[in-house]
Amino acid sequence: MSRFKLSVFTVSTPELTHAQTCEAAKEAGVEGIEWRCKETPAAALSESPSFWGNNRSTLAPSATAEELTSVRESIAKNGLRSIALVPYLTCGDLEGTEALFRLAKSIGASMIRVGVPGYQPEIGHGKLFESAVRYLDKVEGMAGEFGIKALIEIHHGTILPSASAAYRLASRYSPERIGVLLDPGNMIYEGMENFRMGMEILGPYLAHVHVKNAGWEPKRLLPDGSEHPNAAKAFGAPGPDGDPLAPVEWTCGWRSIASGAVPWKQILRDLDAVGYDGWLGVEDFSNTYSSPEMLRTFVKQIRTWEDELGLKSS
Repeated sequence: MSRFKLSVFTVSTPELTHAQTCEAAKEAGVEGIEWRCKETPAAALSESPSFWGNNRSTLAPSATAEELTSVRESIAKNGLRSIALVPYLTCGDLEGTEALFRLAKSIGASMIRVGVPGYQPEIGHGKLFESAVRYLDKVEGMAGEFGIKALIEIHHGTILPSASAAYRLASRYSPERIGVLLDPGNMIYEGMENFRMGMEILGPYLAHVHVKNAGWEPKRLLPDGSEHPNAAKAFGAPGPDGDPLAPVEWTCGWRSIASGAVPWKQILRDLDAVGYDGWLGVEDFSNTYSSPEMLRTFVKQIRTWEDELGLKSS
């Protein structure tokens, strides 16, 4: 029996409708759906499908009873589970958070992503952390009331870019109510630390894992189109810097699961070593494949690597 359960975060299936995502997930061997939850601006509806614009697989916070029934029917028809609601909540928005707990409950989700402050140096980490504590003090009660675990995500650009930072906040609460969404792909952008160590630090707060990849590369060209004097050196050429007073700018971008800096085969080994046997949710932003092909590739990768590593459910 496979070690991990596989899901898809629908932000990564933008060209598919709710029903089509469920059908593609079933065909690929994906077992759970994490619904992207956000209102789509009217102006975006005429655009081509995209991850964060006209995403046709998004569940709106204002979804009608008819739309929710359709989603539940698509899930049931394909033998899947709605495991999570993944909105873009603002830290401190208790009214909005409670409303989306109710929405998560209505589709049978067991997890919901809640708000985390973005890091703002003009405010400072201390005050931002305090605002997160005030918010989660209330969210923990909602999680108990609705029977749905609240997830705080490790994400670059926030006060929780690493496992250590996420543990510092989550550890104030019950791991039955507040958990951490481990996202190694985000940690390539910011928050990189030894992945196995981070899993050990999180302990019982390790509640979910997102699967994607990213990588860094130096910018070869200057704004005027000429080559940076240190470009060759940045790409590994021997010899001195062309100009030691002109640092090269590096940029991070999304990669396919097998082509980025996250060593996913090792991550599976590490997850097994710490006793994690929960969900792995794909959200590939690399545009390498169509959504159905991306799902099939993801399942093939995880199941093949599980077999190669000898990872089976106990």
